Amino acid sequence: MNKILKTLRKHWTRVWLIAILLMFGGIYVTYAVYTEVSSVKRVVSTQAAPVEMFSSNCMRPDISSRRLSSAEYSVTVCNFDQDKPTIYNPSTISYTLRAELQIKQGDNYTNLATYLNTLDRSNSEQLAIYNDYITKATKYSVYKTEDDATGTVTESADSFTADNSFSVTLEADSLAAQRSSVDKYKVEIDPTSINAANTDIYVHVWAEPSAPSNLSLIETRLYGAAAATDTATWTGKIIEENCATVDYDFYNYVITGSGAGTVDILWDPEKFEINQFFFNTSFSGVNFVGGSSPTTITDSDTKYGNGKDNGKYVGWSKVTISVDSITKNRYELQLYKTKSNSLSGITYTGENAATKYIACYFNQ
Repeated sequence: MNKILKTLRKHWTRVWLIAILLMFGGIYVTYAVYTEVSSVKRVVSTQAAPVEMFSSNCMRPDISSRRLSSAEYSVTVCNFDQDKPTIYNPSTISYTLRAELQIKQGDNYTNLATYLNTLDRSNSEQLAIYNDYITKATKYSVYKTEDDATGTVTESADSFTADNSFSVTLEADSLAAQRSSVDKYKVEIDPTSINAANTDIYVHVWAEPSAPSNLSLIETRLYGAAAATDTATWTGKIIEENCATVDYDFYNYVITGSGAGTVDILWDPEKFEINQFFFNTSFSGVNFVGGSSPTTITDSDTKYGNGKDNGKYVGWSKVTISVDSITKNRYELQLYKTKSNSLSGITYTGENAATKYIACYFNQ
């Protein structure tokens, strides 16, 4: 110990200088870390869509009606978000699938049994209506076809009858934790309804989670009817608000719609690049037409060349995806600023707003 103290006294000035340097170095590192964190908080977009790790190919927290083009339809229940299929719920999910037959009265949907109970069966006309619905109901059913743990399953169809008030509850089920887990069910509807001018019966299907407690019920209505040729449309938009005045670090672009066809996605590669996961069909679930590699629009392009918007899209990149709202009605991709622009200090606001450098067009 005495030897160490003598050494410290002999080199006291040097020890003092080293201590001062270490103290200022610590202050500098702390400041750098603070400013880096502050910078990240300032530029990162906060508008990304939430991840709902209890989902379906057709059921959503906000119910909507879905027209079927065939008499059979597969319904999935999954432990991941449909737009982020590689992020799995960390907890085991317990849920129950339920279904009922409904009819539409004005803007309201009523359980078929409730409606039939209002009919006066002593009246010949109303009795005919009653019997007609009873017969139609026998052509509707729901049953499980695949379990995430055991694979294909064989179950008898649960039919809708007056005895069960045209409501079916399947056995309580579960989805595994921390891996991809999917259960599949089949809904069968009256084949004659596919080409019917007017919709008679809807199948209300919902999955009701019991655990974990933070999950939301998801649901849909399935029905058969003749296709409406004037309702097909797909549009795209950046979901970040105030793009004209706020300069985000990256942007989320969402494409939604109804009907079947293709969508051309166009973007300016000098301003944006798209997250590469979008082009990986295994991760994104996107069906590309003509391949997932972007092509460059030239002057001679018959759709987007010089004849389109004064040649605005010449030099832009393009991919085409196949869409069908019956199977999927929403796509999401991330747009990142190109390296050259992010370093040059150019902001994506005002006349240079981010919304000006991406577009999509639907081809029915």
